[in-house]
Amino acid sequence: MDINKSVKGIVIGGISEIVVCILLFVLTAFALTKAGYIPDGIIATATTVLSALSCFAGGFISGRIVKKTGMLVGAASGFLLFFIQLAISLITGAFSPTVLVLIKAAALTVSGAIGGIFGVNRKEKI
Repeated sequence: MDINKSVKGIVIGGISEIVVCILLFVLTAFALTKAGYIPDGIIATATTVLSALSCFAGGFISGRIVKKTGMLVGAASGFLLFFIQLAISLITGAFSPTVLVLIKAAALTVSGAIGGIFGVNRKEKI
């Protein structure tokens, strides 16, 4: 396994995860604002689902770049987004240690790994 290529894949996948995550959050915030009523219980679930979708995309991109060990590279890029979100919540003081933090960590890591598997196994265009 080429370490430089793996690090490059994880970093580029992580950057793409952040971009996709921000876009999804902005679109969802706009839709929820237009809806008027936002149930309190939906916010934590929505952020986890949207973050998992962006981790899938980032894992897919990481897997496409590295072209092997997609599960490992995708999981690393997924965990990278979780770590960034955790650091932001610690800095802003919004961190609350609950079971949901572990669920979010698992969801982001697993969705990144699945994206990495799909990225490695995608057929090249002729």
